[in-house]
Parts: sequence; C-alpha cells; structure tokens
Amino acid sequence: MDIFNIQEHSGAAGFASFLDGVSDKLAAAICKKFSSYAEHGDMYTCNSLKILNPKIWGYKGTIYKLRVDCGKESARVLFVKTPENNIVLLHGFIKKTRKTPNKDAKIAMHNLERLQKNATLSPLDLTEYTGKVQ
Repeated sequence: MDIFNIQEHSGAAGFASFLDGVSDKLAAAICKKFSSYAEHGDMYTCNSLKILNPKIWGYKGTIYKLRVDCGKESARVLFVKTPENNIVLLHGFIKKTRKTPNKDAKIAMHNLERLQKNATLSPLDLTEYTGKVQ
C-alpha cells in the first residue's frame, strides 16, 4: 500500500503543504497513522476513522475521515482508497468546530473529482515528517 498526494495545478504537492504548515508533532502523528496503514497493507477500523457521509455532502464514492489528536491540536485528514489498494490524501485541516466545515468537505470532493479525472499523483514520503520528532 502506497500513500499519494494530489498535485496542485501549480505543481506543488497539496497534502505535503498542509503537513509543512502544522507543528512537527502533529505532522509526525498524522504520518505515523498512515505509516501503520502502509505497513499492515490495509486500513484497520478504529474510533478515529469514519466516512464522510455522501448523503449529506452529495458526492459519489467513499471519502474516509481520519481524526488525529496531538495535545491541544486536532486535525482531520480526508482520503480515499484506490482499487489498487493505495491511499490518496485529498485534504487535511485543523479541526476548530464540531462539524466538518463546508469549505473543507468541498475541497476534498473537488480533489476526488480531479482524482477520477486522472489528476497527477506523487508519493508522500512519510519518513520526512516522522523523523522530525523523536
């Protein structure tokens, strides 16, 4: 199982930009979760993994929502699993409210549409972020 970013139109790796903008501890916690998925070759069920409700948001497919808490910081990562058993990270955001903000859900849905239209993907180097914090 590999972990991928969707390239932005500017050529930058979208999710990597999110990781660069959060604390090293939170970035490491997020990457450790995805490293575990990659190591096990599958996503395992846990309380921090839910599905963004397609009936509420009006999209087709399955977008997973992973909760990552690190001290006082809390982030959500929206991603999909491909038929090839890979993970594509659609969007990440710092959680500030109880519900998923419309803006963040729409970004993830837009990136899902881009993925379905063969958006450019790049592998995410998880060790770059997990190695920052010991």
